[in-house]
Amino acid sequence: MVQDAQARKTRGCDLVFNNTVKIDLEGRLPNGGKNRVTVKVAAIGPFLVMKGMALWERMKEKDAYDIYYCCKNYPGGIPSLVEAIKPIMKNRLAKEGLGKIKSKFATVDGVGPTWVADFLELTDLEERARVQREAFEFVDFLMKELKVKPFRE
Repeated sequence: MVQDAQARKTRGCDLVFNNTVKIDLEGRLPNGGKNRVTVKVAAIGPFLVMKGMALWERMKEKDAYDIYYCCKNYPGGIPSLVEAIKPIMKNRLAKEGLGKIKSKFATVDGVGPTWVADFLELTDLEERARVQREAFEFVDFLMKELKVKPFRE
């Protein structure tokens, strides 16, 4: 129990406790007051590992989109993302979670890229095909650079 709510442990979340980053946030509260806080969040590697576990288990379009978004928008691009993930690559759970991502994004028309296009509600066939290809290529490049093998149960 955490703050009167039952906490749910996600496979791979153990990686987060030793791999966090601090983020500064600033904005206006609903009453108009300005506020600035520093929060600890999962580092990108454990975040993607947990997304891989979620993608495999609950099969939600948003998980595929979150993976694509991270690959597309990580500061410094895929090369920086690779460097950020490398420190956890010897961990069994990291290999499993990333392997699950690789399996779901194995082809352009695999469920990963397809769910990205579905999440974005793309109806134009050309745009849909472009985004699916982009999602596949980003994830495929990341997995090749990290030498991730597809997950096999």
